[in-house]
Amino acid sequence: MTELNNFHPHSFDIAGTENDLEYYTHHKPAPLIDQGGYKTIEALYHTLIQKGDTILDLMCGSNSHIPANVPYQDLIGIDIDNNALQQNHQLTKKILQDINQNLSLPLQDNSVDYICLCSVIEYLRNPFAILEECYRILKPQGRIIFSFSPRYLATRTIALWQALDNGERQRLIKILLKRSGFNNFDQGEVHPPDNQPLWKSSIYSVVASKI
Repeated sequence: MTELNNFHPHSFDIAGTENDLEYYTHHKPAPLIDQGGYKTIEALYHTLIQKGDTILDLMCGSNSHIPANVPYQDLIGIDIDNNALQQNHQLTKKILQDINQNLSLPLQDNSVDYICLCSVIEYLRNPFAILEECYRILKPQGRIIFSFSPRYLATRTIALWQALDNGERQRLIKILLKRSGFNNFDQGEVHPPDNQPLWKSSIYSVVASKI
């Protein structure tokens, strides 16, 4: 496929042999982002998401970290873990799906304002297909928000991600987004202050828009 030009053919392979459903059924990984890191992501969402927006939280987990004072219209969650979906009480719609196996997102064209991916991109084995779907379902001028910490599940994370430092990971996200049609990139990073013992995870972000 032409989108893989200049990428090693095994860039998006993982070391683990279990499929995602098997892995998350038999393993319950500890959270990789701490309380301070999630507060940083919540603050990022607060600056971007507007009243009445429709949001897709992709691989949402049990908490979408959308600020409680943001009166969104709909918050749609997609995840492979049904238990996590049921525990996520912020969601207005819950979709059970393994996006590494089923690459089609069950949403209409131009139907959402924001797509949030918190610690997701490093686990996508078919990132171009998923990002093309994200582009399809975003409204014109809609935005996609990536956030991640330096920590990850080594057996589930793509090989290329593990070979890069955090700045290079931001650049990788922008390359993937640009090849999928996105534009107007912004990025940032927030590091924990020394006087916050509950906050040890730096948070990195990339935001882009649908043209």
